[in-house]
Parts: sequence; C-alpha cells; structure tokens
Amino acid sequence: MLARSESSMGLFPWQDPSKKGPFHLSAFLADAAERTPQTTLTVDGMEFTCEQAWMSVLRIATWLQQNGVSRGDKVITVLRHSSDLHLITLAVAHIGAVVSVISPQIRGEAFKAILEEAQPVCLFLEKTSHHLKAVADNILTVWMGEGLNGGGWDEADFSEVMSTRPAWGMRFPGKSEDPAFLVFANSPKGGHQHGVLLSHENVRTMLSAQPQKGTGFLSLFEDSEGPSSDIAALEA
Repeated sequence: MLARSESSMGLFPWQDPSKKGPFHLSAFLADAAERTPQTTLTVDGMEFTCEQAWMSVLRIATWLQQNGVSRGDKVITVLRHSSDLHLITLAVAHIGAVVSVISPQIRGEAFKAILEEAQPVCLFLEKTSHHLKAVADNILTVWMGEGLNGGGWDEADFSEVMSTRPAWGMRFPGKSEDPAFLVFANSPKGGHQHGVLLSHENVRTMLSAQPQKGTGFLSLFEDSEGPSSDIAALEA
C-alpha cells in the first residue's frame, strides 16, 4: 500500500524507528482511518481513502468471523496480487487468523499437500484456480468472480462478503508474536516444503530491514522460487 498525501503521513510503521510497543499488520490502516480518513491510498493501482480501505477490511473481517474464522485459524488465498488481496490479507490478520498467499500457478498435487499441512478453514479463489476446489471439498471457499459459486454450503461470492455490515468496534485479539503469515515455496524443489510461520513482528522486522523490496508486505512473497532468504533464515 502506498500513501499519497501532501503531508506525507507515514502509513508504514515498520519504516519508522520511533514506533515502539506491540504491533499488528492492520494497526497502521486503523490508525490512519481514524486520524486522517480522507488521505488517499494507492493499492495496486486502485485509489481509496483510508476510511474506504478500512471499511473494506472490516467488512471482510466481519464476514470471516461470522462464518467461523477465528484467532489462529488458517486462511489460504490463491490470487493474483491486487487491491483485493491486500485488503483480504489485512482482514485475516486483524481477526488474529493466519493467511497464506499462494501463487495461482500452483499445481493440484502441491496445493493438496499445502491443504493437508495447513488445515485451512477458508479459501479465496478466482476463476483460474477453479480446478483446485476439487481437492478442497468441505472447506469454506470465497470466489472472487461472479458465476463461480456452485451454490453449496461451503461456497460464497466475494460480492456477498463485501456487502457485509462492518463491525466498527472490532479490535485485534492477539499479540505481536502471534503468527500472521504461513509462507510456502511457490515452486518446491524435491517435494513438498513445509511452511514457515511469520509473526506480525517478524514481518515488521523484515520490511524495515529491506525497504528496497517494496513498500507493502506482499512484496515479501514475490519471488517465484519461494520464500526469500530472510524467511528461510527464520526457519533455520
């Protein structure tokens, strides 16, 4: 996420060495929405005010909670990088759940192995990932496009999620050391590679140490060969 503001308001607490104390990924946006709600954000080419972006995060977070996703649960997204993916990631983090960002190019066998390890309670899929539903039976699935919902109890459209009334008073229920991401190699070599859990604080530390990689947390996962060397070091 990038902020566009004449006052150059910082929206990246991991880049501000003066920031101390507990941290969670959604804190910067919640704070910005309260302090300067009309500040403009550019998220993967889409423009939002802080207030609009935070409302979207709360809509998604509220829907997830209403559908049984809670602190510590795993949510898997098989989506292209987009503004929706950023908002979904923040929403999952805000309810204390753990998100895994998976490449849409993943193959069925690799995806099955990830499901067996992660045991997710919810998936976000788009049309290009429709074939993956066959190995994700009985897992709550949100389809990003219209016309993909088969009408089953375990399927919903993203438009339904975004029509949810947001719970404005929702607070992050966890701690800085709680896991926020479960990271898998996009192209495992030599078989399935176990995922690496990154806490909210891990992500802040990695981003503050590597500003050249980008200004958003999804920049940590753009390496087509898998997690960065820094993530691998944390696993070791």
